[in-house]
Parts: sequence; structure tokens; C-alpha cells
Amino acid sequence: MIHKKNNTFLFFSQWFNRSKEANLSYSTMSIIIVMSISTTVAEMFGLGIFLPIFQYMKTDGDLEILVSESVVWEYIISIFKFASVDISLLTLLFISFFFFLGRQVFTYMRVVFKSAVTYRLVKELRDKLFSKYLNADTTFHDSTSIGSISNVIVVESIGAIQTLMQPLEMVTYLIMAIGYLSILFLLSWQMTAVSIIVLSFASLAPSVWIKRSSQVGRGLVKANIKLSAFLLARLKSPRLVRLASTQQAEKDEFNRLTQNQRKKSTYSSILLARTDSVLEPLIIGLSLIFLYISYTHFNMQIEMIGLYLVVALRMMPVSKGIISQWQSIQSSLGSMEIVENKLDSMEVSKEIDTGVLQFNKIKQSVDFLDVSYCYPIREDDALKNITIKFKVNEITAIVGPSGSGKSTLIDLLPRLRLPKVGSIRVDGIDIAKYKLKSLRQLIAYVPQFPQIFDGTIRNHIHYGKSDASSEEIIEAARLAGAEDFINQLPKKFDTELGEDAVRLSGGQRQRLDLARALLAHTSILILDEPTSNLDAESEEMFKRVLTQIHKDTNTIIIVISHRLASIVDAEQIIVMNKGNVEMLGTHSELLNKKGWYAEAWTMQNPITK
Repeated sequence: MIHKKNNTFLFFSQWFNRSKEANLSYSTMSIIIVMSISTTVAEMFGLGIFLPIFQYMKTDGDLEILVSESVVWEYIISIFKFASVDISLLTLLFISFFFFLGRQVFTYMRVVFKSAVTYRLVKELRDKLFSKYLNADTTFHDSTSIGSISNVIVVESIGAIQTLMQPLEMVTYLIMAIGYLSILFLLSWQMTAVSIIVLSFASLAPSVWIKRSSQVGRGLVKANIKLSAFLLARLKSPRLVRLASTQQAEKDEFNRLTQNQRKKSTYSSILLARTDSVLEPLIIGLSLIFLYISYTHFNMQIEMIGLYLVVALRMMPVSKGIISQWQSIQSSLGSMEIVENKLDSMEVSKEIDTGVLQFNKIKQSVDFLDVSYCYPIREDDALKNITIKFKVNEITAIVGPSGSGKSTLIDLLPRLRLPKVGSIRVDGIDIAKYKLKSLRQLIAYVPQFPQIFDGTIRNHIHYGKSDASSEEIIEAARLAGAEDFINQLPKKFDTELGEDAVRLSGGQRQRLDLARALLAHTSILILDEPTSNLDAESEEMFKRVLTQIHKDTNTIIIVISHRLASIVDAEQIIVMNKGNVEMLGTHSELLNKKGWYAEAWTMQNPITK
């Protein structure tokens, strides 16, 4: 019993802390509680006045008899005289109706206010989760599935806020229960005391189901996460599934996951139903026992028996509500816990921004000085003592076998990853001294697979620079070699792309994303495998576009590529292998050296001497 009390105390202690973190203020709680008290008081008066109504009907409105039978009627008559209102059955019924109407008004206000607070808190929690996700470091993003985080933001956030709001609903039921019990004690304190004792023992059975609800709730959260992760991955890869002829296998796995979710959801509902099935017959049984005993042994007046039964039956859903709310709280604790875990892990993984300086423009170069990097899950370094220079107005290509560290090297430049040792300097100043936002505004990145959001071509090109003019957008498209195909579309720059712009060819998507990067007018342009998905004609066009960009802008251009033919004109080619810079030089210089570059060139161009 002491352990149970400690658990309850711990829960409410955590609840207050969680409410504070979620911006559920004490004033908001107070408003909900005051509305609940007002609702209860109005109902108490509305029900309480039934006794005078029954007595008035029993005596045919004879006030002398009523006063002689109950001192309460002296106060009722005094109140009516003070208000200059005649006592009648119609007046008493109207007053009762007035109190019940007031109860409904307060109930409506409480429900509307509570709903507004609930959805505000859900919105704020979702905003907070999304913000922290974007501010988390690359290591966190690498280790977190999209399905998991999307499930937490969209689904579990609702359950987490319900965990905060349900105790307030429970308080509402408790206030109503106190009001009903007060009336019942006034009518028959003996029967009410016995009923409370019986109900206390009867609540032991639901306590087992409540504890089980907590375990089932956590299992349901895990089932939701697995289902969301699976679904998002398959929805993004329908072509792969069809071409691999694995539709049936995927359907079977999806069926298994939904079946697991269904079982846990059903069991959770069964546990709630068990509570209702025990409490309701118990309360009705107690009411019938009271009817028998009060009539045969206590000689209670029929109007008092009737009112007692009405109040007892009104209390039935309240008693069920108290236990059901506590059970629902236990069921949704899993949602709160997973949300808190995600928030904590994202806070721990938050990007470190200690810089204070603002970038203006790169004048000379970006230098990597003896830089090494190691992934958290690996023991050996992914990059080892890298010392290289990227000069303004030069094209630098980074080549090498898969896994040689090319992408890792590029991630260090915008500080998506932090070096283990060494430093990266821009015009002699360590990039750690610059603010992250300022640093990244100098870098435009075009990934191997363009990431295009649903929207128009115009929306995508000015993504990250919403204040760009139409002239700037058109010029960026021209420079990227995208203007011609855009103008051939019916709505030109206002053409809807759809998710990932699947209706465009690979080359068109590449040029469209390049236009976005060029519009930013950054000092550094990074192109990650820009020709890997292009045919020969598109690759040749890309080379011409790259030459034009090099000619028209004063930009550091960094190209990561496996296709060596696309980077032969680069002023500097860096060959990486196993985390080291194996060699660097121009295309002709590297061909004259024995090594990976010369061998790769021969393999890709067997006819070329």
C-alpha cells in the first residue's frame, strides 16, 4: 500500500513538472477547476431542490404542513419573500431548470476551454519536437528513422498531452463526486458510509487492470512506431517493391504489423471495458439495496428515497469516470515517455554553436589543416590527417572509391560534423568562430538525389531565399541550364512539381536543384555526384553549365564524382582512399602518376590513350 501511495505521489509530482514544461500554467488549471466547481454547485442545487418539489407535491402546496415537517422550508419561504416571488410548483420547477441550465453552460464553457488548451498544447509540442529535430546534429539524424520521429510528432504527441489533461478531467470528476456525496450524506449518512466502504474494496479489482493498461500502452507505442517506420519506407519505394516482385511479402509484413497494433489496441479497450462492467452493476446493486433497506428499516420518506436514488444514479458515471480516467492516464503514459525520450535525446544531440563572428565573403581560400574525423560507432578514423586547400574561383574535384571519406569530408565544411582533431579555416580564421547560420549561408549544396518538396518550380528555386525576385529566379534557371525545359512546360515556373518531382527526368531535377543553389549566390558551391543519374547528353550539358558558372561567378566549386570525365577541367583533383588524401593534382598530372585515378580513368575510358 505504501509503495502504491509512493507511485501515485511520484506520478503527480512528475505531472506538475511535465505540465510546467508543456506550458500548462497554474492559471489555466485554476480556470478549469473553477468551472468544474461551478458545474458541481449548480447541479447540487438543481438536484437538491427536487426534495422540496417532492414535498410540495406530497402536501399539495400546504406551507404550514411543510414548515412543521422540515425547518428547511422556513428558509425557503424567507428567500422567496425576500425575492418577492410566490411559492408554486411551477416556480420550484423553473428554479431547478435554471440550475441545470447553468450546469450545462458551465460544462460547455469547460469543455470548449479545455479543448482549446489541449490542441494549443499539442501544437506547441509538435512545433517543439520539429524544431529540436531540425536543430539536432547529423549523428542523431543518421541514427533515427523517419517513421519513428514522424510517429512521435503526429501520433504520440496527442497521447502525451492527454496524459497532462486527463488528471484535470479526473479532478473534475472528483469535485462532482464530492458534491454528490455531500447530498447523499445529508440524506442518509449511514447508507452512504457503507456504500463508500464497499466501493473502496470493489476498486481493488480494476487496480490490476489499470497496472496492466500501463504496460499495454507502452507496447502500443512501440507497435505504432514500427508500423510508421515500415509504412513510410515502403510508400517511398513502390517501384523497388514491384520490380523486386515482393508485393506479397510486403503485404504479409504490413498485415503482421497492423495485426500486432490491432491486438494491443483491442486489449487496451478490453481493459477499459472490464472496469465499466464491474463498477456499473455494483453501483446499481448498491442503489437497489439502499431502496430496500431504507424502506423496510429506516422508514425514510419516499421523496428522500427517490432523491437518494436519483443522486446515486447520477454519481454512477462519475465514479466510472474517476477510475476510467486513471486507467486512461496509465495507458497514455507510454506516449509521454517516448516523447520525453525523444526530446531529451534531441536536446543532448543539439548542434553546438559557439561562434560569434559573421561571415561576409570568402576572399582567398578554405583550408583543412591536419583534420581527422571518427564516427561514434567506429573505432578507426574515417578521415586521417587531411590537409588540403580550396581556392576561390577554382573547381576542385574530390574522387575516390566508395567509402573513401569524400562525403564525410564535405560534411565537415558546414559543420554538419565536427573534426576529431585539426581545424578548418576560412581566410585564416577557424570556422568554429563563426555562427552556424552565417557559415551555412555561404554554402550551397546540390545532393546526388535532388530533394524536391511538393510545390511549384518557382517555390523550389527560391527555397532558402524567399525574397528573390522573378528576374533573379529566371537568371538562376538560365545559368543552371534549366530555363529552356521550364519554358516548355504549360505553366512554366508555376508548374506544380509534386513530391520529389517524379514527372521530371533525372537531368531536369538536377538542373532545377542547381538553379536553387545558384540563386543563393554563395561563396561555396558543393555538387555531390551531379552526373551519376545523367545520360551522355545531359552530362555534356552539365559540363557546359559548370564551365559557365565557373566563368560567371567568383565561387569555390567543389564536385564529388565517380564519373571522372565530368571533372577533367577541374583546377585541382583530390584523390581520397581509406580516409587519406592519396594524391592531388590536375587531370593530366594524375594520369602520369600510377595510382587509383589513372586506373579508374583507364577502366572508364578504355579507348582513350
